[in-house]
Amino acid sequence: MKRTPRVALVSLAASLSGCGAFYAEAEQPQACITVPPQTFTLPTGGLVVAPAGGFQGTFSGQVDLGINDALPDFLVNGSPDNHILRFLSMEASITSSSSAANFNWLEELSLTVTNGVTSDQLAYYGGGMTSGSRVLKIGPLNAANNLVTFLQNGNMVLHLEGSVAIPGGAQIPSSWTASVQGCFYAKVKKTFQEMVDGTK
Repeated sequence: MKRTPRVALVSLAASLSGCGAFYAEAEQPQACITVPPQTFTLPTGGLVVAPAGGFQGTFSGQVDLGINDALPDFLVNGSPDNHILRFLSMEASITSSSSAANFNWLEELSLTVTNGVTSDQLAYYGGGMTSGSRVLKIGPLNAANNLVTFLQNGNMVLHLEGSVAIPGGAQIPSSWTASVQGCFYAKVKKTFQEMVDGTK
């Protein structure tokens, strides 16, 4: 294959960008990142029965997502003026031999992201899970969110917090495994001049 000299390509791109009307765009409609499954085990080693009055409590945690594991650097590294990263959904699933391991007791779940200065609530679940369901999927509160400013070295930390209500007499499984998957949309738009200059 005959090669075109790099200097000729650069000159052509520079001349095309002079009028400011030529852009290069790249888009990834959906990219999903699955966090390695985590297993939770009760110290009792067996089924526990909730007390007669039931049990209510809160929980919190975080999921560290490596966005660059699923998306090229040029799509997500740069200014939010020409880079878009949108949260599409989060899906959690439970694996356990016990039928008692499900999301029935989940009353509330909030998903937020922060960069240490500002934060954004991405999704919220307010209960109503179908009996025996082991899969929970929640979508964005704002479909036009742009999360580029929340990326740090290609990573994004999602913070989860919520509450549970376990009815009296309910069996609590001795162990269960949970998996979490986050899905995102990405798009970048650059002028030819920005590509020539190597700017973000």
